[in-house]
Formats: sequence, C-alpha cells, structure tokens
Amino acid sequence: MHLGPALTSTLDLIDRWRKEDTYPFFPVVSEAAATRAVIRPGRHDAGSRAEQRVTVLASADYLGIGHHPDVLRGATDAVRRFGTNTYGTQAVGGFTVLHHALEEAVAAHFARPAALLFPTGMQANLGVLATLAGPGDTVLSDQFSHGSIVMGARLSGADTRTFRHNDAEHLDRLLADVTTGRRLVVVDGLYSAHGDLAPLAALAEVAERHDALLVVDEAHSGGALGENGRGAAELLAVEDRVHVVTGTFSKAFASTGGFVCAGERVIDALRHSAGAYLLSLGLPPATVGAALAAVTVVRREGAERRAALARNARTLRSLLHQAHVDTADSAAHVVVVPTGLVDRTARIARALARQGLLVTPLLPPAVPIGAARLRLGVTAGHTDEDLALAARLVAAALAHDPR
Repeated sequence: MHLGPALTSTLDLIDRWRKEDTYPFFPVVSEAAATRAVIRPGRHDAGSRAEQRVTVLASADYLGIGHHPDVLRGATDAVRRFGTNTYGTQAVGGFTVLHHALEEAVAAHFARPAALLFPTGMQANLGVLATLAGPGDTVLSDQFSHGSIVMGARLSGADTRTFRHNDAEHLDRLLADVTTGRRLVVVDGLYSAHGDLAPLAALAEVAERHDALLVVDEAHSGGALGENGRGAAELLAVEDRVHVVTGTFSKAFASTGGFVCAGERVIDALRHSAGAYLLSLGLPPATVGAALAAVTVVRREGAERRAALARNARTLRSLLHQAHVDTADSAAHVVVVPTGLVDRTARIARALARQGLLVTPLLPPAVPIGAARLRLGVTAGHTDEDLALAARLVAAALAHDPR
C-alpha cells in the first residue's frame, strides 16, 4: 500500500531510529508505583531486552495520587458494583449513579453550575467546539493550543483563526475583523508543551470587548493550580470571566476521561447535541470510581499536595538553571528543556531512559519544527534526590550530545 510522502517519511524515520536503537517511544511498563517504574524496550527495539528500573518524570500524576488507597478502592468498588463496562451509550443505559455523582463533584470542585463527562479530554474539546460553533461562526485559538482544540475548531465548520502565542493584542485585531456569527476564544490554561500560563486576564478583556465566549482547557492546571485547585483561571483570578472549562481526569485527578464545566443550558445543549458525547460509550465504572475518589482526595488533601508540587517544580527549575540548562518559559510544574532537532531529542530521551530517567520527548507537530524539547513532569511525590538526579542526568545528556 502506498501511504503517501508524509507517512512514508515518518515511517522511514521510525525505521532508522529503531535500527540505531534511539527510538524513544512506547516503553513497555511492567511495574509502576508513584514516581518509579520498571520498563523494557518494545518489541521492535534493537537494543537489550533487559528490564530497567527508572525514576519517572514522564507522568502527569501531578498530585501523586495515582496509587492513593482511596483512589484504588474507588476503582475496585465500582467494578464490583457495576462490572467492567457500561453496556450502552450514556443516553440510553450507560449513565450510572457514579457518573451522576462524578458530574456533580466536578461541577462543585470547579465552582460551576453543571458538568458533563466525556470519554477523553480530547473528546471534551471536540464536543464543545463542534457543538457551540458552526458555519458562519469564528473560533480563535492560540497558535500553541492543544491539538484537540485545533481539531475541534476544524470539525465545527466555523472559520478558524490563530493568534500569536499569548498575544492578546493580536487576538484583539483578529476579533475586530469578525463582524458576524458567534465568536469563541479557546486557549490552554497551562501549555503542556511550553510550560507557560495563558494571560487569561488580558484575553478575557479582549473577549468581553468583542462579545466572544472564552473557553479554557484546564487539562494540565485543573487540580494542580489555584488556591482550591480550580486551575489557571482561579490562579489568575478570572474564573467569573471564563464561560466554559474543559479538562481531563488523566492528570491531577489520577484517572482517565474528560469533562466540561459550564452553565446549565450549555451543558444541556452539549448533553443532547455533542456527537463526541452521544456517539461514544461513557466512561467505564472503574474509571469513574477512581476519578470520583480522586476529586474527593484533591478537595481534602489538595492544598498540601499543590504546595509540594509547586516546591518541587521550583527546585527542579533551580537545579537545572544551576547546571546551565535552559527551561524556556516554564512557569509551573510542566518543565520543558529545549533540545532543538528531532534526532537529537530522540537520542537524548533514549539515553536518559537507559540511565534510569524516563522523560517525555516532544516533537513536531506537537511543537514547531526545529524546536523539539523534553518535558519533565514534576509531581508532588518526587523527592529532592529524584530532582537532583534528574537535573544531573539531563545536564550530562545535553552536554554529551551537543547541538
């Protein structure tokens, strides 16, 4: 089968990495516990088949509750009560009392009137944008918005426009040219590939000036930022100026699945019209049970865990800076280290794994061409020794493989 030049080029690169034993993706995890894991190479890798113990900085379990006993119990109790599947779409038979309770808990956590669950955070963004915007409308998103935002905007059929990263003035100029239809401004609260926060106060002011809805994806900030863990909007004191919040349970809430928080009418419209919701089975009971328990844990223990997370993020950035490692615009617990070229990034990520440190390589199209980077996922559970090890190994790997 001829796959075309783009896919062929990608496959050629993968084949070369595997041959060179620098393929950095899909490590097979055989054991995992908090900030530790045991991994082995995948079946296509050319190197050793031996298992390797690693310190994990490739996780998004930001508050370190993925192995919390209450969360584990929430998952197992749900399975015992409802089995392993929901056996139907949520509209006709897959919506349990656990799903209902989780929607209420998420809405309460984010101080919103209502919430809606989606199978993934990606589908939450697809559902919101493809439902609230359509032909004749305009969706404006940051140039570094998550891919699901870009996909949702395109799926909506609306006119899509991109403003320069965190540039409220550019957004203002683009909105000034929109004279008809609804206007949606969509941004990440915390950018997962850049580590910086959206300037939500400035963006909200522009959106209000042009009568636009402001949608904020709190995937990487929900639970982890703000006095009460409500994300970047709470941290930056603009919650009442954000119309719709999207997010995921797969980060600070230690499970999987997505959600949307908004007013009752918006949630009712999504519940009965969003294809990404109606055309998919709902979350399985174990996932819902884990997420529901996680929300409770975050509300009870979140302040202490967020403080530890912020302290660990500051410590890691400081240690990296002392080792003369650039962390770009990293402002919170997503710490990025620019590496430049794709091949160099793959080599460094694979070398770090061999040395006992698992990090995330970010490559185009997730980042601009020539701007590949490593993402270090700090959690509340990392120790000072973990962070010192990470800084030392990253600095050494960069020095060993210069640009």
